[in-house]
Amino acid sequence: MIEQIQVKNVSQGEFVRRKLDSKVTFTRGEYNRSFKRYCLDDWEDISRQIMLKGSTLVWVGFEF
Repeated sequence: MIEQIQVKNVSQGEFVRRKLDSKVTFTRGEYNRSFKRYCLDDWEDISRQIMLKGSTLVWVGFEF
């Protein structure tokens, strides 16, 4: 089931997308206390990472 939830409610290691029709897929990483943000690692490019606030909405449950 595809749904939109906050990053802080996503399990670590789960696949997420910022937008439903996005081509880039991320995996949720660890919480970084110094930045107060959650790390999302790009699935295809291991050197690319973004950091989002816990309240940011992301899409989960899609087929990839």
